[in-house]
Amino acid sequence: MSVKALELPRAASPFHDRPHARRLDQVDPLLLISMLLLVAYGLVMTYSVTAESRTFTGDPMQFVYRGAIWALIAIAVMVAVAWFDYAWLGTFAPLVYLGALGLLAAVLVIGQETLGAQRAVTFAGLTFQFSEIAKVLMIVVLAKWFADRTDSIRSPLVIAGGLLILGPAVALVYKQPDLGTSLVFVAIFFGIAFMAGARLWQLTALVALGGAASPLLWSLLKPYQQARLTAFLDPYSDPQGAGWNIIQSLIAVGSGQATGKGLTAGTQSPLGYLPIAESDFVFSGLAEDLGFVGAAILFALYVVLLVAALRIAYRSRDAFGMLFASGVVAMLLFQILVNVGMAISLMPVTGIPLPFISHGGSSLVSIGFALGVLQSISMRRPAPAIG
Repeated sequence: MSVKALELPRAASPFHDRPHARRLDQVDPLLLISMLLLVAYGLVMTYSVTAESRTFTGDPMQFVYRGAIWALIAIAVMVAVAWFDYAWLGTFAPLVYLGALGLLAAVLVIGQETLGAQRAVTFAGLTFQFSEIAKVLMIVVLAKWFADRTDSIRSPLVIAGGLLILGPAVALVYKQPDLGTSLVFVAIFFGIAFMAGARLWQLTALVALGGAASPLLWSLLKPYQQARLTAFLDPYSDPQGAGWNIIQSLIAVGSGQATGKGLTAGTQSPLGYLPIAESDFVFSGLAEDLGFVGAAILFALYVVLLVAALRIAYRSRDAFGMLFASGVVAMLLFQILVNVGMAISLMPVTGIPLPFISHGGSSLVSIGFALGVLQSISMRRPAPAIG
């Protein structure tokens, strides 16, 4: 089983082909509106889970102000990127790839170590997590690789080539160490390969090979990563240690019930029981403050955003645009499932942010860049037939 082979033309090169006209009337309104609402939702939750946090000093609104600045930057990036023809990204894919690897390598050299991991670089008082940017850049590279090989997508050599491209990026991210983001890269690869037309048995075989190599992969994990995986299976076996985060998260989610305790009225985050409540466990704080209703609204906004992205993929003028949009969907969907699954003990604890809701500038700006490319694809799609 596989997706039907692509019949879209390859991406045109801006160097040789006439550029496609940009049509502002073809901006996708659902993508834009859902993004803005999710950004606003994220700022509300940042305020709610940090208003009484014992971790801040000074102005209790500092997290909200910082989040608002990052939100404005993300929106500006989206608008700027949408203005340019996305075909340029495909044309310069080799340079984009080198840039992604360069950013990931730079983190290991000049990155700032926090909580035992070297994942971020600080410039002018602002912290940048280059792996967030590299995720989107790798979507560009993998989309271009598969788009240029749609006639031979089912060849094992094409799949192997994609894995060879992916390997160095995954290795550099894992070296930080950041297991969660490494898995996001893998999810992007599978999403793009499947939509490009790879056979399901080929992708299943890759999963099986990964399962067979699990003993080796286990030996490569850090002790705290192994503890998180074992705690996921039985958090109450170590309630004061590795299982603490999961247990406190479940308490927060369960205590929210149907409508929640109200904004800033939660207890798990303000009392310090819920670690990194504004980022890794922000969904737990959301469920405690706004309950099932708040979570349902969040999921509805995510559905609108993802459906809009898939619609852009379907309407794309070429294979590169379609596969880029598919890669963005794979990235966002995987992060949503893992972060929420982590909060309700369906998945191991990893440092994967919840799109738009987790407090963090690098994640928000990188998503803004990705959505800007989607709008560029939408604005340059074939004009609808008249009559």
